[in-house]
Amino acid sequence: MERFVASASTGGFEFSGLILQAHQETPYVVRYRIDVDAGWRTRTVEVELENGSQRRLSLTADGEGTWSRDGRALEPVAGCIDIDLEWSPSTNTLPICRLQLAPGETKSLAAAWVRFPSLEIERLEQSYERLADGRYRYRSGRFTADLAVDGDGVVLQYGVNWKAVATSGELTESVSPTARPA
Repeated sequence: MERFVASASTGGFEFSGLILQAHQETPYVVRYRIDVDAGWRTRTVEVELENGSQRRLSLTADGEGTWSRDGRALEPVAGCIDIDLEWSPSTNTLPICRLQLAPGETKSLAAAWVRFPSLEIERLEQSYERLADGRYRYRSGRFTADLAVDGDGVVLQYGVNWKAVATSGELTESVSPTARPA
């Protein structure tokens, strides 16, 4: 289960979320905040993972593909523009909004993938194909999922595994930076 709020911020957008996930019979709570610039390029990522104890991850990116973790360069994800949180379908919104694909267009990219519960960061090759208005196909390796998005590009359904059950507001720069839960 995930609850996330996407809101306009000074110079871009902010995603903040809470994930409740069971993994190998262990319950986890993940809290995150992602800041992106007006071009939907990831700039900062803060993650807190809890399962009896708390671990934190802090990432910064320059929007051009240079990443650092707690001040140390992350060469394996050099060139990546987007963050992808393993248990969060909502982070697929970032490349969808950034790429602005036309119907029938496909783009391949690599994302900085935060693995849960390890908090390891890996390069994840993936592609997005815009099937029609509000519909995309996500691929990574042998994995494929069809995505449904709203008019702002916010993911509402991720394959058969995840579906938004409530949303509110609009994600545009013209609205006040109030919450948009999904």
